Amino acid sequence: MRHSTLNPTEREADLTRLDEMIAALERFSNVDLLKEHLQSARQYLLGAMPEEYLLSLGWARQALDTVPDSDIQSRFDKTIAELVGDVSGASRAS
Repeated sequence: MRHSTLNPTEREADLTRLDEMIAALERFSNVDLLKEHLQSARQYLLGAMPEEYLLSLGWARQALDTVPDSDIQSRFDKTIAELVGDVSGASRAS
């Protein structure tokens, strides 16, 4: 399945969301793997590499259980689902 890249406005919005998630993790220890996956996703989004971006988001989602705050886990899970949906929506639009 071929994925399209986001338009510049969508990409900036998604970068902001990734940055917010990464910043929110600063107060926790033992979330390095999750941060690494989110940072990788950010780089792949910037590099217009949608398949790799989606893989990194999937790995981030799998690492959510390292976050000790269940509310943040739920919020991040929802945000990651929305980020994946953004790329999927861009694919359908192209």
